[in-house]
Amino acid sequence: MSIALGPNPQFKPPKGVSFGVLGVADIPLLVEHLTSLDAQARQDRFNGGESTEMIAAYAQRCIQPGVLVIAARHGGHVIGVGELHPSSINVAEAAFSIDAAWRAKGVGTALFALILEAAWSRGLSELDVSTHSGNEAMKRLARKFGAELRFSQGDGFGRIDLDDIRMGEG
Repeated sequence: MSIALGPNPQFKPPKGVSFGVLGVADIPLLVEHLTSLDAQARQDRFNGGESTEMIAAYAQRCIQPGVLVIAARHGGHVIGVGELHPSSINVAEAAFSIDAAWRAKGVGTALFALILEAAWSRGLSELDVSTHSGNEAMKRLARKFGAELRFSQGDGFGRIDLDDIRMGEG
């Protein structure tokens, strides 16, 4: 499957949503976003209802060299996050979380496109996604971008070949 990134109307976020990379000074914003997720979103993102302390420690580990965290913002609030975590020399794993009020409005799609573009521009060859079998939103999103998900004991794993990515209009 060939995917065209860049100025593509299919990947545009809702009006008023902007994107930016989070740095060390933004760790409290990441913690606030992740801890404000509803129970289902926490289950989907962390494969369980994680404690505030665990989420704070996780946020600290996210903001470090090599890891890319892109925030979607609206009105000064972080409403979604896309993460790119290196897992080997040529492969990284992607993770996403979107506030309940912003789901199914294009925020996740736009974040996924930005994460794919970042992975491609870093010269990575593959992007991994994982989810549990009940996370319908992530399954749809991953498949939209060409991941073939396989499930074993309730966990799903997919990989996107970044050689199929083209930059520019689609």
